[in-house]
Amino acid sequence: MLLGHESKEEDFKNAVASGALGHAYLFFGDAHIGKCAFAKSFANFLENGSFCIPFEPLIDTRVFTKNEKGTISIDEMRELKKFLSQHPFKSSRKIAIVDDAEKLTEEAQASLLKIVEEPPVSSLIIFIAPSDDILFRPLISRLSKIYFSRVSPDAIERGLIMLYNVDKQIAKEVAARSFGRMGLAVVDALEEDTRTKEEKSVADEIEERILSHYVQNSFSQSKMLEELIKKETVCRRFNLNPSLQKKAINTIVEIKKNGRYS
Repeated sequence: MLLGHESKEEDFKNAVASGALGHAYLFFGDAHIGKCAFAKSFANFLENGSFCIPFEPLIDTRVFTKNEKGTISIDEMRELKKFLSQHPFKSSRKIAIVDDAEKLTEEAQASLLKIVEEPPVSSLIIFIAPSDDILFRPLISRLSKIYFSRVSPDAIERGLIMLYNVDKQIAKEVAARSFGRMGLAVVDALEEDTRTKEEKSVADEIEERILSHYVQNSFSQSKMLEELIKKETVCRRFNLNPSLQKKAINTIVEIKKNGRYS
């Protein structure tokens, strides 16, 4: 399920069922809102019957994107033409997804005109770009344009909780600062959630043990509390990732035992 784009999912399913699916589309809209994810999910639907991002490579789909020079050249579009000329093995269409289509060189765009005008019967090209006026007019005029809008914060929050099991408070905070971009929110939330869990496993866990002993009035274990406080101080002092914090704590404790730390 692609949150925020459910109506488009139904539209494309209906287009397939009614035989009205086109041969060339332009998916456009802001970055990180699911355009390429939707294209891959649709390709998975045509090949495997499931409208979701595939976990395994698709046999009849190929994604073309910018090269090490930051462009998509005419040579890569020749590969695209060759790929689309082949008959699909499992899917009903041979699908070429051109991500970062704004990186197509002038020669590459010009070379695509004929295949867009006269596409192989079992082919589908999906261009991904930030706007609908970034390519050559002759090429754009031959594409069916699909606009992808941003998603509401509430939808993003629900999606993060339901699909990625993100903590509710983290999901709410991330949704508020994602500005409707689900892809950005997912990365942000998973990093934040992981970071929070890792931090709790080091500093916060030690602090919880200290408070627990304090609440229980365990003054008889003052030596242990002293060691815990020292460990927590070390953990908070060093601006390291959790695994390095643990190593720092263990190293300093070992040095202290050997009488080399003051």
